[in-house]
Amino acid sequence: MSKPTQVISDKRVLEYLKKGVDAITIPVSKTFGPEAGTTLMYRTYNRGPRNVDDGFYTSEVIVPKDPHTRLVSEFFKEATMRTNRKVGDGTSATTIIAGALFNYLYTTLSPKVQGFSTKETNKTLGVMAMKREILKEADIVKAQIKEASKPVKDLKDLEKIAAISLGETSELSKTIAKLAFDVGTDGFIDVVEGYKGEVEVERVEGMRFRAKVADKAFLNKKEQFKMEVEDCPMFITNYKLDNDALVQHVLNLANSAKLIVIAPDFSNLVLTKMALAFKDGAFIWPVKVPSLRTEQLEDMAAYAGAKLVDKHKGMRLEDLNGTEFGRLAKLIVSDVEVNDDAIAMGGAGKKEEIKARIKTLQGQLVETKEPQFKLLMERRIASLASAGGTIRVGSPTDAESLPLKLKVEDVVGACRAALRGGYVKGGGLCLKDIADTLPDGHILKTALLAPHNQIQINSGGITVSKDIIDPTEAVYYAVEHATSVVASLITIKTLVVEEPEIQQGEGEMVLAQAVKKLGFYWAKKENILSENEKLSELDANGGMSFEDKVSLDQG
Repeated sequence: MSKPTQVISDKRVLEYLKKGVDAITIPVSKTFGPEAGTTLMYRTYNRGPRNVDDGFYTSEVIVPKDPHTRLVSEFFKEATMRTNRKVGDGTSATTIIAGALFNYLYTTLSPKVQGFSTKETNKTLGVMAMKREILKEADIVKAQIKEASKPVKDLKDLEKIAAISLGETSELSKTIAKLAFDVGTDGFIDVVEGYKGEVEVERVEGMRFRAKVADKAFLNKKEQFKMEVEDCPMFITNYKLDNDALVQHVLNLANSAKLIVIAPDFSNLVLTKMALAFKDGAFIWPVKVPSLRTEQLEDMAAYAGAKLVDKHKGMRLEDLNGTEFGRLAKLIVSDVEVNDDAIAMGGAGKKEEIKARIKTLQGQLVETKEPQFKLLMERRIASLASAGGTIRVGSPTDAESLPLKLKVEDVVGACRAALRGGYVKGGGLCLKDIADTLPDGHILKTALLAPHNQIQINSGGITVSKDIIDPTEAVYYAVEHATSVVASLITIKTLVVEEPEIQQGEGEMVLAQAVKKLGFYWAKKENILSENEKLSELDANGGMSFEDKVSLDQG
Protein backbone atom coordinates (compact mmCIF):
# COMPACT_ATOMS: atom_id res chain seq x y z
CA MET A 1 0.00 0.00 0.00
CA SER A 2 1.39 3.42 -0.98
CA LYS A 3 2.17 5.90 1.77
CA PRO A 4 0.50 9.35 1.95
CA THR A 5 2.51 12.11 0.28
CA GLN A 6 3.02 15.86 0.51
CA VAL A 7 2.94 17.64 -2.87
CA ILE A 8 4.23 21.16 -3.54
CA SER A 9 3.74 22.78 -6.97
CA ASP A 10 3.95 26.51 -6.26
CA LYS A 11 6.64 29.17 -5.79
CA ARG A 12 7.91 27.31 -2.70
CA VAL A 13 9.51 24.74 -5.04
CA LEU A 14 12.15 27.29 -6.06
CA GLU A 15 12.81 28.13 -2.39
CA TYR A 16 13.37 24.47 -1.56
CA LEU A 17 15.67 24.04 -4.56
CA LYS A 18 17.75 26.93 -3.23
CA LYS A 19 17.81 25.51 0.31
CA GLY A 20 18.75 22.01 -0.89
CA VAL A 21 21.62 23.28 -3.04
CA ASP A 22 22.96 25.62 -0.34
CA ALA A 23 22.74 22.89 2.32
CA ILE A 24 25.48 21.01 0.43
CA THR A 25 27.40 23.76 -1.38
CA ILE A 26 28.13 26.05 1.57
CA PRO A 27 29.78 23.49 3.92
CA VAL A 28 31.65 21.75 1.06
CA SER A 29 33.08 25.06 -0.20
CA LYS A 30 34.68 25.65 3.21
CA THR A 31 36.84 22.53 2.73
CA PHE A 32 38.11 23.42 -0.78
CA GLY A 33 41.75 24.18 -1.49
CA PRO A 34 45.11 23.75 0.29
CA GLU A 35 44.36 26.40 2.95
CA ALA A 36 40.73 25.40 3.52
CA GLY A 37 39.07 24.58 6.80
CA THR A 38 37.77 21.26 8.07
CA THR A 39 34.43 19.76 9.05
CA LEU A 40 33.92 18.31 12.51
CA MET A 41 31.17 15.74 12.24
CA TYR A 42 29.28 13.45 14.58
CA ARG A 43 30.23 9.86 15.35
CA THR A 44 30.89 7.87 12.20
CA TYR A 45 30.88 4.07 12.04
CA ASN A 46 30.75 4.03 15.86
CA ARG A 47 34.32 5.34 15.92
CA GLY A 48 33.81 8.77 17.50
CA PRO A 49 33.71 12.28 15.97
CA ARG A 50 35.80 13.03 12.89
CA ASN A 51 37.51 16.23 11.74
CA VAL A 52 37.91 15.99 7.95
CA ASP A 53 38.79 18.32 5.07
CA ASP A 54 37.18 16.10 2.47
CA GLY A 55 34.30 17.74 0.59
CA PHE A 56 32.78 14.53 -0.70
CA TYR A 57 32.69 12.93 2.77
CA THR A 58 31.27 16.16 4.20
CA SER A 59 28.41 16.15 1.70
CA GLU A 60 27.72 12.45 2.30
CA VAL A 61 26.92 12.95 6.00
CA ILE A 62 24.70 16.01 5.51
CA VAL A 63 21.01 15.07 5.71
CA PRO A 64 18.69 18.10 6.06
CA LYS A 65 15.81 17.60 8.48
CA ASP A 66 13.13 19.12 6.26
CA PRO A 67 11.97 16.40 3.81
CA HIS A 68 11.68 18.75 0.81
CA THR A 69 15.14 20.22 1.33
CA ARG A 70 16.50 16.72 1.90
CA LEU A 71 14.96 15.49 -1.37
CA VAL A 72 16.67 18.28 -3.33
CA SER A 73 20.02 17.88 -1.59
CA GLU A 74 20.10 14.12 -2.28
CA PHE A 75 19.37 14.81 -5.94
CA PHE A 76 22.07 17.51 -6.01
CA LYS A 77 24.64 15.12 -4.49
CA GLU A 78 24.32 12.88 -7.54
CA ALA A 79 26.75 15.16 -9.40
CA THR A 80 29.58 14.60 -6.91
CA MET A 81 28.80 10.90 -6.64
CA ARG A 82 29.22 10.54 -10.39
CA THR A 83 32.54 12.40 -10.35
CA ASN A 84 33.76 10.29 -7.45
CA ARG A 85 32.86 7.05 -9.25
CA LYS A 86 34.38 8.22 -12.51
CA VAL A 87 37.59 9.83 -11.26
CA GLY A 88 37.97 9.58 -7.47
CA ASP A 89 38.91 13.27 -7.43
CA GLY A 90 37.31 16.62 -8.28
CA THR A 91 34.19 16.11 -6.16
CA SER A 92 34.39 19.41 -4.26
CA ALA A 93 34.95 21.33 -7.50
CA THR A 94 31.85 19.62 -8.92
CA THR A 95 29.75 20.81 -5.98
CA ILE A 96 31.12 24.35 -6.12
CA ILE A 97 30.59 24.71 -9.89
CA ALA A 98 27.06 23.31 -9.63
CA GLY A 99 26.21 25.53 -6.67
CA ALA A 100 27.53 28.66 -8.37
CA LEU A 101 25.68 27.91 -11.60
CA PHE A 102 22.38 27.25 -9.85
CA ASN A 103 22.65 30.37 -7.71
CA TYR A 104 23.46 32.49 -10.76
CA LEU A 105 20.35 31.16 -12.49
CA TYR A 106 18.32 31.57 -9.29
CA THR A 107 19.06 35.31 -9.24
CA THR A 108 17.98 35.69 -12.89
CA LEU A 109 14.82 33.60 -12.64
CA SER A 110 11.64 35.42 -13.63
CA PRO A 111 8.85 34.44 -11.18
CA LYS A 112 6.14 35.41 -13.66
CA VAL A 113 7.13 33.14 -16.53
CA GLN A 114 9.44 30.72 -14.67
CA GLY A 115 12.01 31.45 -17.38
CA PHE A 116 15.45 33.02 -17.51
CA SER A 117 16.43 36.49 -18.68
CA THR A 118 19.86 36.23 -20.32
CA LYS A 119 21.84 39.44 -20.04
CA GLU A 120 23.87 39.04 -23.23
CA THR A 121 20.82 38.57 -25.47
CA ASN A 122 18.16 40.47 -23.50
CA LYS A 123 15.72 37.66 -24.10
CA THR A 124 13.84 35.25 -21.87
CA LEU A 125 14.37 31.51 -22.17
CA GLY A 126 12.01 28.88 -20.79
CA VAL A 127 13.46 26.20 -18.53
CA MET A 128 13.78 23.55 -21.24
CA ALA A 129 15.44 26.01 -23.62
CA MET A 130 17.81 27.04 -20.83
CA LYS A 131 18.59 23.40 -20.10
CA ARG A 132 19.59 22.87 -23.72
CA GLU A 133 21.67 26.05 -23.68
CA ILE A 134 23.55 24.98 -20.53
CA LEU A 135 24.41 21.57 -21.95
CA LYS A 136 25.47 23.08 -25.29
CA GLU A 137 27.78 25.59 -23.59
CA ALA A 138 29.15 22.83 -21.31
CA ASP A 139 30.14 20.79 -24.37
CA ILE A 140 32.13 23.77 -25.69
CA VAL A 141 33.90 24.20 -22.35
CA LYS A 142 34.73 20.49 -22.12
CA ALA A 143 36.26 20.60 -25.59
CA GLN A 144 38.45 23.53 -24.46
CA ILE A 145 39.55 21.59 -21.37
CA LYS A 146 40.68 18.69 -23.56
CA GLU A 147 42.56 21.07 -25.84
CA ALA A 148 44.45 22.47 -22.84
CA SER A 149 45.36 19.00 -21.53
CA LYS A 150 48.93 17.71 -21.50
CA PRO A 151 50.00 14.06 -21.03
CA VAL A 152 51.96 12.86 -17.99
CA LYS A 153 55.50 12.47 -19.32
CA ASP A 154 57.34 11.16 -16.29
CA LEU A 155 57.22 10.51 -12.56
CA LYS A 156 57.90 14.18 -11.74
CA ASP A 157 54.60 15.22 -13.32
CA LEU A 158 52.78 12.64 -11.21
CA GLU A 159 54.61 13.74 -8.05
CA LYS A 160 53.25 17.26 -8.61
CA ILE A 161 49.71 15.89 -8.90
CA ALA A 162 50.15 13.84 -5.71
CA ALA A 163 51.64 16.74 -3.73
CA ILE A 164 48.82 19.10 -4.70
CA SER A 165 46.13 16.53 -3.89
CA LEU A 166 47.73 15.67 -0.54
CA GLY A 167 48.29 19.34 0.28
CA GLU A 168 52.06 19.06 0.67
CA THR A 169 55.17 17.69 -0.93
CA SER A 170 56.35 14.85 1.29
CA GLU A 171 57.75 11.35 1.19
CA LEU A 172 54.17 10.07 1.33
CA SER A 173 53.08 12.01 -1.76
CA LYS A 174 56.17 10.84 -3.65
CA THR A 175 55.65 7.22 -2.57
CA ILE A 176 52.01 7.21 -3.68
CA ALA A 177 52.98 8.78 -7.02
CA LYS A 178 55.67 6.14 -7.53
CA LEU A 179 53.24 3.32 -6.78
CA ALA A 180 50.63 4.75 -9.16
CA PHE A 181 53.28 5.23 -11.85
CA ASP A 182 54.52 1.65 -11.44
CA VAL A 183 51.14 -0.07 -11.60
CA GLY A 184 50.04 2.06 -14.56
CA THR A 185 46.57 2.51 -15.97
CA ASP A 186 45.77 -1.23 -15.90
CA GLY A 187 46.82 -1.52 -12.27
CA PHE A 188 44.78 -1.26 -9.12
CA ILE A 189 45.62 0.30 -5.76
CA ASP A 190 43.79 -0.70 -2.60
CA VAL A 191 43.62 1.90 0.18
CA VAL A 192 42.83 0.16 3.48
CA GLU A 193 43.02 1.01 7.15
CA GLY A 194 46.30 0.16 8.82
CA TYR A 195 47.03 -0.66 12.43
CA LYS A 196 50.69 0.25 12.94
CA GLY A 197 50.24 3.98 13.45
CA GLU A 198 51.88 4.79 10.11
CA VAL A 199 51.30 4.60 6.36
CA GLU A 200 52.64 1.47 4.64
CA VAL A 201 52.89 1.12 0.87
CA GLU A 202 53.24 -2.32 -0.71
CA ARG A 203 53.82 -3.06 -4.41
CA VAL A 204 52.32 -6.42 -5.37
CA GLU A 205 54.30 -8.35 -7.99
CA GLY A 206 51.85 -11.11 -8.75
CA MET A 207 48.19 -11.96 -8.84
CA ARG A 208 46.26 -10.87 -5.77
CA PHE A 209 42.94 -12.51 -4.88
CA ARG A 210 40.69 -13.15 -1.90
CA ALA A 211 41.44 -16.45 -0.20
CA LYS A 212 41.83 -18.08 3.20
CA VAL A 213 43.99 -20.73 4.76
CA ALA A 214 41.63 -23.69 5.00
CA ASP A 215 42.86 -24.63 8.47
CA LYS A 216 45.48 -23.42 10.96
CA ALA A 217 47.22 -26.78 10.69
CA PHE A 218 48.57 -25.69 7.30
CA LEU A 219 50.23 -22.47 8.49
CA ASN A 220 53.98 -22.89 7.95
CA LYS A 221 54.86 -19.28 8.86
CA LYS A 222 53.05 -19.22 12.17
CA GLU A 223 54.82 -16.14 13.51
CA GLN A 224 53.52 -14.23 10.45
CA PHE A 225 50.12 -15.98 10.38
CA LYS A 226 50.77 -17.11 6.81
CA MET A 227 51.04 -20.12 4.58
CA GLU A 228 53.82 -19.90 2.00
CA VAL A 229 54.42 -22.47 -0.72
CA GLU A 230 57.14 -22.29 -3.38
CA ASP A 231 57.48 -23.90 -6.83
CA CYS A 232 54.37 -26.04 -6.61
CA PRO A 233 51.73 -27.52 -8.98
CA MET A 234 48.24 -26.03 -8.58
CA PHE A 235 44.77 -27.54 -8.97
CA ILE A 236 41.62 -25.39 -9.00
CA THR A 237 37.92 -26.25 -8.94
CA ASN A 238 34.57 -24.77 -7.93
CA TYR A 239 33.50 -28.08 -6.31
CA LYS A 240 33.42 -28.35 -2.55
CA LEU A 241 35.93 -31.10 -1.78
CA ASP A 242 34.33 -33.58 0.62
CA ASN A 243 35.59 -36.94 -0.73
CA ASP A 244 39.07 -37.86 0.46
CA ALA A 245 39.43 -40.65 -2.12
CA LEU A 246 38.89 -38.17 -4.96
CA VAL A 247 41.42 -35.79 -3.41
CA GLN A 248 43.95 -38.62 -3.31
CA HIS A 249 43.12 -39.31 -6.96
CA VAL A 250 43.92 -35.67 -7.78
CA LEU A 251 47.24 -35.89 -5.95
CA ASN A 252 48.19 -39.05 -7.79
CA LEU A 253 47.48 -37.45 -11.17
CA ALA A 254 49.61 -34.42 -10.25
CA ASN A 255 52.56 -36.80 -9.95
CA SER A 256 54.09 -34.62 -7.27
CA ALA A 257 54.86 -34.82 -3.58
CA LYS A 258 53.16 -31.46 -3.08
CA LEU A 259 50.11 -29.72 -4.53
CA ILE A 260 48.18 -26.49 -4.01
CA VAL A 261 44.45 -27.22 -4.05
CA ILE A 262 42.11 -24.25 -4.48
CA ALA A 263 38.37 -24.76 -3.87
CA PRO A 264 35.37 -22.95 -2.34
CA ASP A 265 35.35 -25.26 0.69
CA PHE A 266 36.71 -28.49 2.19
CA SER A 267 35.00 -30.95 4.51
CA ASN A 268 36.54 -31.61 7.93
CA LEU A 269 37.24 -35.23 6.87
CA VAL A 270 39.23 -34.10 3.81
CA LEU A 271 41.18 -31.51 5.82
CA THR A 272 42.03 -34.14 8.44
CA LYS A 273 43.25 -36.57 5.77
CA MET A 274 45.35 -33.80 4.21
CA ALA A 275 46.93 -32.95 7.55
CA LEU A 276 47.71 -36.64 8.23
CA ALA A 277 49.24 -36.99 4.75
CA PHE A 278 51.99 -34.60 5.83
CA LYS A 279 53.47 -37.41 7.93
CA ASP A 280 53.76 -39.56 4.80
CA GLY A 281 55.46 -36.78 2.82
CA ALA A 282 52.43 -35.76 0.72
CA PHE A 283 52.15 -32.00 1.13
CA ILE A 284 48.71 -30.85 0.04
CA TRP A 285 48.08 -27.14 0.65
CA PRO A 286 44.30 -26.40 0.79
CA VAL A 287 43.19 -22.84 -0.01
CA LYS A 288 39.58 -21.70 0.41
CA VAL A 289 38.02 -19.15 -1.98
CA PRO A 290 34.38 -19.03 -0.80
CA SER A 291 33.60 -15.56 -2.13
CA LEU A 292 35.03 -15.84 -5.64
CA ARG A 293 32.88 -16.24 -8.74
CA THR A 294 33.55 -18.84 -11.42
CA GLU A 295 34.96 -16.21 -13.81
CA GLN A 296 37.45 -15.09 -11.13
CA LEU A 297 38.55 -18.69 -10.67
CA GLU A 298 39.05 -18.84 -14.43
CA ASP A 299 41.32 -15.78 -14.14
CA MET A 300 43.44 -17.62 -11.60
CA ALA A 301 43.53 -20.74 -13.77
CA ALA A 302 44.71 -18.66 -16.75
CA TYR A 303 47.44 -17.05 -14.65
CA ALA A 304 48.73 -20.42 -13.38
CA GLY A 305 48.34 -22.22 -16.70
CA ALA A 306 45.71 -24.55 -15.21
CA LYS A 307 42.25 -25.64 -16.32
CA LEU A 308 39.33 -24.90 -14.00
CA VAL A 309 37.42 -28.07 -13.15
CA ASP A 310 34.00 -26.47 -13.46
CA LYS A 311 30.95 -28.21 -12.02
CA HIS A 312 28.69 -25.89 -14.05
CA LYS A 313 30.12 -27.42 -17.24
CA GLY A 314 29.56 -30.97 -16.03
CA MET A 315 33.25 -31.69 -15.45
CA ARG A 316 33.89 -34.39 -12.80
CA LEU A 317 36.85 -35.06 -10.54
CA GLU A 318 36.66 -38.73 -11.48
CA ASP A 319 37.31 -37.87 -15.14
CA LEU A 320 40.57 -35.92 -14.72
CA ASN A 321 43.32 -36.82 -17.17
CA GLY A 322 46.30 -34.87 -15.77
CA THR A 323 46.09 -31.85 -18.08
CA GLU A 324 44.24 -29.73 -15.52
CA PHE A 325 47.25 -28.72 -13.41
CA GLY A 326 49.03 -25.39 -13.46
CA ARG A 327 52.05 -24.13 -11.54
CA LEU A 328 53.03 -21.24 -9.28
CA ALA A 329 56.52 -20.07 -8.36
CA LYS A 330 55.13 -18.90 -5.01
CA LEU A 331 51.83 -18.61 -3.14
CA ILE A 332 51.28 -16.61 0.05
CA VAL A 333 47.97 -16.89 1.90
CA SER A 334 47.17 -15.04 5.13
CA ASP A 335 45.51 -16.62 8.15
CA VAL A 336 41.70 -16.48 8.15
CA GLU A 337 41.63 -14.48 11.41
CA VAL A 338 43.83 -11.73 9.99
CA ASN A 339 42.30 -11.19 6.54
CA ASP A 340 41.34 -13.09 3.41
CA ASP A 341 44.20 -12.18 1.15
CA ALA A 342 46.48 -14.18 -1.13
CA ILE A 343 49.20 -13.44 -3.66
CA ALA A 344 50.17 -15.88 -6.41
CA MET A 345 53.52 -15.23 -8.10
CA GLY A 346 55.23 -16.62 -11.16
CA GLY A 347 52.21 -18.28 -12.76
CA ALA A 348 52.93 -20.72 -15.59
CA GLY A 349 50.15 -19.36 -17.80
CA LYS A 350 51.04 -18.37 -21.36
CA LYS A 351 51.54 -14.60 -21.69
CA GLU A 352 49.55 -14.33 -24.91
CA GLU A 353 46.57 -16.10 -23.31
CA ILE A 354 46.72 -13.85 -20.26
CA LYS A 355 46.91 -10.74 -22.47
CA ALA A 356 43.94 -11.97 -24.49
CA ARG A 357 41.91 -12.47 -21.30
CA ILE A 358 42.87 -8.99 -20.05
CA LYS A 359 41.74 -7.52 -23.37
CA THR A 360 38.40 -9.31 -23.08
CA LEU A 361 37.92 -7.99 -19.53
CA GLN A 362 38.80 -4.45 -20.64
CA GLY A 363 36.09 -4.68 -23.29
CA GLN A 364 33.58 -5.78 -20.64
CA LEU A 365 34.73 -2.93 -18.38
CA VAL A 366 33.87 -0.32 -21.01
CA GLU A 367 30.32 -1.71 -21.25
CA THR A 368 29.85 -2.01 -17.48
CA LYS A 369 27.57 0.61 -15.86
CA GLU A 370 27.17 -0.78 -12.32
CA PRO A 371 29.86 0.87 -10.08
CA GLN A 372 30.47 -2.18 -7.87
CA PHE A 373 30.83 -4.51 -10.84
CA LYS A 374 33.11 -1.97 -12.52
CA LEU A 375 35.33 -1.96 -9.42
CA LEU A 376 35.46 -5.77 -9.47
CA MET A 377 36.46 -5.76 -13.15
CA GLU A 378 39.26 -3.26 -12.49
CA ARG A 379 40.61 -5.47 -9.71
CA ARG A 380 40.50 -8.55 -11.94
CA ILE A 381 42.38 -6.78 -14.72
CA ALA A 382 45.01 -5.50 -12.30
CA SER A 383 45.46 -8.95 -10.76
CA LEU A 384 45.92 -10.65 -14.12
CA ALA A 385 48.38 -7.96 -15.20
CA SER A 386 50.31 -8.42 -11.92
CA ALA A 387 49.97 -4.67 -11.49
CA GLY A 388 48.67 -3.78 -8.08
CA GLY A 389 49.51 -2.28 -4.75
CA THR A 390 48.15 -1.69 -1.26
CA ILE A 391 48.38 1.41 0.91
CA ARG A 392 47.65 0.73 4.58
CA VAL A 393 46.78 4.00 6.28
CA GLY A 394 47.44 4.23 10.00
CA SER A 395 48.08 7.19 12.28
CA PRO A 396 49.16 7.80 15.90
CA THR A 397 45.56 8.52 16.94
CA ASP A 398 42.26 7.06 15.78
CA ALA A 399 40.85 10.55 15.16
CA GLU A 400 43.47 11.14 12.45
CA SER A 401 43.11 7.83 10.61
CA LEU A 402 39.91 8.48 8.64
CA PRO A 403 40.85 12.00 7.43
CA LEU A 404 44.25 10.70 6.31
CA LYS A 405 42.69 7.68 4.58
CA LEU A 406 40.27 9.96 2.70
CA LYS A 407 43.15 12.19 1.68
CA VAL A 408 45.21 9.22 0.44
CA GLU A 409 42.22 7.97 -1.58
CA ASP A 410 42.01 11.41 -3.22
CA VAL A 411 45.72 11.31 -4.07
CA VAL A 412 45.42 7.83 -5.61
CA GLY A 413 42.36 8.90 -7.62
CA ALA A 414 44.12 12.05 -8.86
CA CYS A 415 47.27 10.16 -9.91
CA ARG A 416 45.35 7.45 -11.74
CA ALA A 417 43.18 10.05 -13.50
CA ALA A 418 46.27 11.99 -14.61
CA LEU A 419 47.86 8.83 -15.99
CA ARG A 420 44.72 8.12 -18.00
CA GLY A 421 43.87 11.59 -19.27
CA GLY A 422 46.74 13.98 -18.61
CA TYR A 423 46.67 17.24 -16.67
CA VAL A 424 45.72 20.93 -16.95
CA LYS A 425 46.44 24.08 -14.94
CA GLY A 426 45.29 23.49 -11.37
CA GLY A 427 43.70 25.50 -8.62
CA GLY A 428 40.79 26.48 -10.87
CA LEU A 429 43.12 28.30 -13.30
CA CYS A 430 42.17 26.17 -16.31
CA LEU A 431 38.50 27.07 -15.88
CA LYS A 432 39.38 30.69 -15.09
CA ASP A 433 41.28 30.98 -18.38
CA ILE A 434 38.23 29.69 -20.22
CA ALA A 435 35.88 31.98 -18.26
CA ASP A 436 38.04 35.02 -19.05
CA THR A 437 37.29 34.50 -22.75
CA LEU A 438 33.53 34.63 -22.12
CA PRO A 439 31.49 37.87 -22.04
CA ASP A 440 29.98 39.15 -18.80
CA GLY A 441 26.56 37.64 -18.24
CA HIS A 442 27.44 34.41 -20.02
CA ILE A 443 25.55 31.48 -18.49
CA LEU A 444 28.64 29.55 -17.34
CA LYS A 445 31.08 32.38 -16.60
CA THR A 446 30.32 32.74 -12.87
CA ALA A 447 30.31 28.97 -12.37
CA LEU A 448 33.67 28.48 -14.11
CA LEU A 449 35.27 31.19 -11.96
CA ALA A 450 33.87 29.72 -8.73
CA PRO A 451 36.60 27.11 -7.93
CA HIS A 452 39.46 29.62 -8.32
CA ASN A 453 37.57 32.28 -6.38
CA GLN A 454 36.72 29.86 -3.56
CA ILE A 455 40.36 28.80 -3.18
CA GLN A 456 41.33 32.48 -2.86
CA ILE A 457 38.59 33.10 -0.29
CA ASN A 458 39.66 30.08 1.78
CA SER A 459 43.34 31.06 1.60
CA GLY A 460 42.80 34.71 2.50
CA GLY A 461 43.52 36.02 -0.98
CA ILE A 462 46.76 34.13 -1.67
CA THR A 463 47.38 33.92 -5.42
CA VAL A 464 47.20 30.42 -6.86
CA SER A 465 50.56 29.30 -8.27
CA LYS A 466 50.71 28.63 -12.00
CA ASP A 467 52.83 25.54 -11.27
CA ILE A 468 49.81 23.77 -9.74
CA ILE A 469 48.32 21.10 -11.99
CA ASP A 470 45.13 19.04 -11.78
CA PRO A 471 44.08 15.84 -13.56
CA THR A 472 42.24 16.71 -16.77
CA GLU A 473 39.53 14.16 -16.00
CA ALA A 474 38.78 15.75 -12.61
CA VAL A 475 38.19 19.17 -14.21
CA TYR A 476 36.38 17.75 -17.25
CA TYR A 477 33.91 15.62 -15.28
CA ALA A 478 33.41 18.33 -12.65
CA VAL A 479 32.04 20.55 -15.42
CA GLU A 480 30.07 17.73 -17.07
CA HIS A 481 28.35 16.50 -13.94
CA ALA A 482 27.80 19.93 -12.38
CA THR A 483 26.09 21.33 -15.48
CA SER A 484 24.09 18.14 -15.94
CA VAL A 485 22.59 18.18 -12.46
CA VAL A 486 21.76 21.92 -12.59
CA ALA A 487 20.21 21.54 -16.03
CA SER A 488 17.88 18.96 -14.47
CA LEU A 489 17.26 20.94 -11.28
CA ILE A 490 15.89 24.00 -13.10
CA THR A 491 13.17 21.92 -14.77
CA ILE A 492 11.67 20.82 -11.44
CA LYS A 493 8.22 22.35 -10.81
CA THR A 494 6.82 19.84 -8.32
CA LEU A 495 8.20 18.18 -5.19
CA VAL A 496 6.65 15.01 -3.77
CA VAL A 497 7.73 13.58 -0.41
CA GLU A 498 6.23 10.99 1.89
CA GLU A 499 4.05 12.24 4.70
CA PRO A 500 6.12 11.94 7.91
CA GLU A 501 4.84 9.29 10.26
CA ILE A 502 3.89 10.26 13.81
CA GLN A 503 6.03 8.26 16.17
CA GLN A 504 4.47 6.44 19.10
CA GLY A 505 4.30 8.77 22.07
CA GLU A 506 4.64 11.93 19.98
CA GLY A 507 1.05 12.94 20.67
CA GLU A 508 1.59 12.71 24.41
CA MET A 509 4.76 14.77 24.08
CA VAL A 510 3.01 17.50 22.11
CA LEU A 511 0.17 17.55 24.64
CA ALA A 512 2.62 17.78 27.55
CA GLN A 513 4.44 20.68 25.89
CA ALA A 514 1.15 22.49 25.28
CA VAL A 515 0.14 22.08 28.93
CA LYS A 516 3.55 23.34 30.04
CA LYS A 517 3.25 26.43 27.82
CA LEU A 518 -0.27 27.08 29.05
CA GLY A 519 0.94 26.98 32.66
CA PHE A 520 3.87 29.25 31.78
CA TYR A 521 1.71 32.00 30.22
CA TRP A 522 -0.90 31.76 32.98
CA ALA A 523 1.88 32.37 35.49
CA LYS A 524 3.16 35.25 33.38
CA LYS A 525 -0.29 36.82 33.19
CA GLU A 526 -0.62 36.59 36.97
CA ASN A 527 2.88 38.12 37.24
CA ILE A 528 4.20 35.24 39.32
CA LEU A 529 7.08 34.12 37.05
CA SER A 530 10.42 33.49 38.75
CA GLU A 531 13.55 35.32 37.55
CA ASN A 532 14.87 32.09 36.00
CA GLU A 533 11.66 31.61 34.03
CA LYS A 534 11.86 35.19 32.75
CA LEU A 535 15.44 34.64 31.60
CA SER A 536 14.58 31.34 29.93
CA GLU A 537 11.82 33.08 27.96
CA LEU A 538 14.28 35.68 26.68
CA ASP A 539 16.80 32.98 25.71
CA ALA A 540 14.18 30.98 23.85
CA ASN A 541 13.01 34.00 21.85
CA GLY A 542 16.36 35.54 20.99
CA GLY A 543 16.44 38.22 23.70
CA MET A 544 12.86 39.50 23.38
CA SER A 545 9.59 38.70 25.10
CA PHE A 546 7.11 36.30 23.53
CA GLU A 547 4.62 39.10 22.80
CA ASP A 548 7.32 41.20 21.08
CA LYS A 549 8.38 38.22 18.97
CA VAL A 550 4.79 37.50 17.91
CA SER A 551 4.27 41.16 17.00
CA LEU A 552 7.47 41.19 14.94
CA ASP A 553 6.57 37.93 13.16
CA GLN A 554 3.10 39.19 12.31
CA GLY A 555 4.48 42.53 11.12
